[in-house]
Amino acid sequence: MFTSPASQRLIRLVLDFDGTLTTTDTLAPLSQIGYDHAARRANPAKLPPWSDIVDAYVSDYKAHISSYAPAASARRTIAEEAAWLNSLQPIEQASANRAVSAGIWEGVTKSEVQEAATKAILHENVKLRRGWDELIRNVSKHKGSTIEVVSVNWSRWWIKCILDAGWSLDHDDKDVNGLDAVAIYSNELPSIVQDIDKTMKSPMPGAGVPLRTSGDKLQHLRGSVTPEKRDRPFTVYVGDSATDLECLVEADLGICIRDVNMGSSQKELAQRLARLDITVGRIGDLSKTRSHVKPCIVWANDFAEIEEYLQQLSTKR
Repeated sequence: MFTSPASQRLIRLVLDFDGTLTTTDTLAPLSQIGYDHAARRANPAKLPPWSDIVDAYVSDYKAHISSYAPAASARRTIAEEAAWLNSLQPIEQASANRAVSAGIWEGVTKSEVQEAATKAILHENVKLRRGWDELIRNVSKHKGSTIEVVSVNWSRWWIKCILDAGWSLDHDDKDVNGLDAVAIYSNELPSIVQDIDKTMKSPMPGAGVPLRTSGDKLQHLRGSVTPEKRDRPFTVYVGDSATDLECLVEADLGICIRDVNMGSSQKELAQRLARLDITVGRIGDLSKTRSHVKPCIVWANDFAEIEEYLQQLSTKR
């Protein structure tokens, strides 16, 4: 059973999506759905290139960096870094508004998103990280343990369809104790937000909620915690980027996903943690001391390593 060694609390497993469950960011294939839809119209819509949306975001971001104080080199506390991360909210929201106003996903349907997600998995344009399915399967088997995906991705339905496609690729039957137990919290495309649960046998676990910043994710993480410690699960948070920083610090155990050759988001997170003087060791080394003094943050290459460690928490009580 997945429990923490000291308190024997059940596990609450909270996962980021882009770059964590997946090996890379998935915004490019998600945005392409809108362009493909526009091209199929009777009167094809003329959409601005996606690079325009990206360039506008980068311009806003750079302008904000130049005017924000204290500068990165002078930020030495978690509170200072959190303030910076959450000052990006207007930048993130403006980018979302820009894409919606441009009509990038106007008229896109659930079935189009599902079809694109399936193709992305089959053609390996989106890859899921090693061991993700077995970790979810094993945690979900234990009554009381919970699994959530909490993401700033643009579409909760896209996340579900990617996970469904990845699961179906490796499993003959969808395990009722597998993906059905995963609650997904994320944003949603305006064109399908009202249609998510209509054709499903049961409501999709989780909720469509506005998540844009590190602080939004932290608010969600804290929002479902019970006041009494004995009633709280042992929270494990897994992420890969600066948007995950506050949740990694808040969790009983924060786990940074790091590839052998770290990507830019992974490097940025590692640099921030180092600047804040937060030691991040490999997850296998933590098992030797089994110390969970917060902030307790480690790194792992994949979910197979994470599952191995959680199994150790279960057996070495």
